[in-house]
Amino acid sequence: MRASNRLFSVRPAASGDLPRLCEFAAELLIKTQSKGTGKDALKAFQHVFRHPDSGIIVVAQHKGGMCAYAYAAYEWRAEFSGESMDIVELFVEHAWRNKGVGASLIATLLDTAKQRGIRHINAQVHPGNAAIERILETAGFDPEQRTVWGRQLSFKDSPQR
Repeated sequence: MRASNRLFSVRPAASGDLPRLCEFAAELLIKTQSKGTGKDALKAFQHVFRHPDSGIIVVAQHKGGMCAYAYAAYEWRAEFSGESMDIVELFVEHAWRNKGVGASLIATLLDTAKQRGIRHINAQVHPGNAAIERILETAGFDPEQRTVWGRQLSFKDSPQR
């Protein structure tokens, strides 16, 4: 699953990547005005490491360290005749943008989906994120005409975990 070029390579994330992944996730969550934190991201990443059938995390690595990551979750859906993939997060460090890093991460996720027999991949994009829209369009994605609805539950609404 390694994708690479002369500047960087893409590989599956490892537990030693967690501190940097959480730094990147915290920056992404702030930028997207999400309520989650780096600590919340840590829980999600640890869940994927413990339960690899729940998703995948891939990272882009250069000589000096990690410069990007992508996180996707797997879900079974009747409308897609089986397992589907939701690209949950894609983050590229500012100095590494416009160098093909994001496209390489998406290509790696596409390869993984093909290997798993996945027929549908979904990615939700925050308004105004033209860079990811270009990457997705180049990779063959089309905008779907759906409205995403959500509801935030408080801890008092759900059982403790």
